[in-house]
Amino acid sequence: MNAEPPTVAPPTKPGLLGWLGVPIRLLIGGVFLWAAWAKIGPSHGPMVFSKAIEAYKLNLPDPLVTLATFGVPWTEALAGIMLILGLWTRAAASVIAAMLLLFIGLGIAAILRGLEIKCGCFGDRTLLCQGGLGWCHIGENSLMTALTLLVVACRKPALALDSITGCRSCKK
Repeated sequence: MNAEPPTVAPPTKPGLLGWLGVPIRLLIGGVFLWAAWAKIGPSHGPMVFSKAIEAYKLNLPDPLVTLATFGVPWTEALAGIMLILGLWTRAAASVIAAMLLLFIGLGIAAILRGLEIKCGCFGDRTLLCQGGLGWCHIGENSLMTALTLLVVACRKPALALDSITGCRSCKK
């Protein structure tokens, strides 16, 4: 039996969505890096974020509050870096989209319960929305989710380390 060697398809170039994803990746990745830094960088950052978590009145045990206080920002930082670099791009974007959906859900629940919460998303600062947690924050997170889902939908990101590393799971 004379078996033919498997043929390898030539690499495809990024399409419009792949190129559109570059500024989205930089924007969302940068926002998440900034959010992570605000929570863990300044000496008071973890305290501000921990108080914001407790303000949601979820009655979490102290170890879970501590885990969230440090786990959320490090997850944001790692996913943000990966998104900017285009390394495991779709996975990083999926993690960020999942976090944003969680933030949206928690935010809506807090608003409907009438809780007065200072977001804590960016430490003492805000992105676009001023004041305490409100519908503006839900809209802000919804917009970021939609943009991030565009990155998830892109099978061939442009200017990404995925294209150099040959990441198979990144292209599925």
